[in-house]
Amino acid sequence: MATVMHIINELDAGGAERVLTRIACHNAQNPGPDIPRQIVVSLMDKGVYGPDLMAAGVELHCLGMASGMRDLPGAIIRLSRLMRRTQPDAIMSWLYHSDFISTLAAILSGRGTKRLVWNIRCAEMDLAQYGRSTRIVLGLLAKLSGRPAVIAANSHAGQRHHIKCGYHPKRWAYLPNGFDTDEWHPDPGARKRLCAELGIEPAKHLIGMVARKDPAKDHDTLFEAIRLLRAKTHDAHLILIGHDTESLAVPAELAPHVSALGLRRDVAKIVPALDIAVLSSSFGEGFPNVIGEAMACGVPAIGNDVGDVAEILGGTGKTVPLRAPDKLANAIEELLTEDRDSRTCRKTAARKRIIDHYSLTAMNDRYLALWNGLAGNRAMPDFDFPKDGN
Repeated sequence: MATVMHIINELDAGGAERVLTRIACHNAQNPGPDIPRQIVVSLMDKGVYGPDLMAAGVELHCLGMASGMRDLPGAIIRLSRLMRRTQPDAIMSWLYHSDFISTLAAILSGRGTKRLVWNIRCAEMDLAQYGRSTRIVLGLLAKLSGRPAVIAANSHAGQRHHIKCGYHPKRWAYLPNGFDTDEWHPDPGARKRLCAELGIEPAKHLIGMVARKDPAKDHDTLFEAIRLLRAKTHDAHLILIGHDTESLAVPAELAPHVSALGLRRDVAKIVPALDIAVLSSSFGEGFPNVIGEAMACGVPAIGNDVGDVAEILGGTGKTVPLRAPDKLANAIEELLTEDRDSRTCRKTAARKRIIDHYSLTAMNDRYLALWNGLAGNRAMPDFDFPKDGN
């Protein structure tokens, strides 16, 4: 049986961390002759998802790396020793710092980069919003991008952006996200439960966004859109879910109409309660999980025109320009005022699109084929990016 080692910066509540956990747990819980053993390495600690991985039987290693560049040499040495001990047949790194550290560790360990795939999870990044180390690492990765066997991306936008950054891999692979539609599904009772929990009148329009507190998520634009919407006499209540959202500076006039829930582990039970799911990100998104998760729950979604949002929606929701609260408010209003039949058709089409194009099974099959190709158990698959964007 082959072994795949996943390496990620940390295991806190982000999109990449969620997909890694989803796919590693799925394979650990569904063993078979073509299913590689799953090892996950967090460069830092167990974070949010570590317990889930261990409960599913995934082998987890935490290297205890401190943030910043100071602990970089030690992390590379610790990871190379772990590679020598576990002898992974395929190595998949997730996010920039992990790509860099994994490349050097693979060389140092003797496993080599012919087994290595970088897994890009973002698109257009406003690097001014992040630390100096991120900018340095991205520049180094562009120079090293010919070393791994494959560079994968979960979005067309991610591939295009990194080509502009100077990436020149031997091979690209398209690995779009996939969703467990048994976990993410419509739930007629969700609205009543959430309103009772939060003390909200059921007649209100529930608008939700699942996103951590981060400059990329642009909560300020969302707040202004909700203010404009309420000024048009739409009784909207905003539900915010995500790490540190409870510390967001909510405008005073909106405070009674906003519930910031912070990090929740029951998001799949909350999203079906929403009338509309919104993602107001202004940069950084490649294939945002939250759009697909809402669609799987039959919730109409609106996203800014970033990454592959428009392609994922496939006409079942709406996209709006970046940092345009008036356009976002208008899009929300249009969906809220649809007639019942149109709304039902939209909700049904959204879930069907996820089932047809972005299932967990389809995603997992691509990952398995790539891992087994890296391990030499089969021919390397051709996962080119579709020319027509479908």
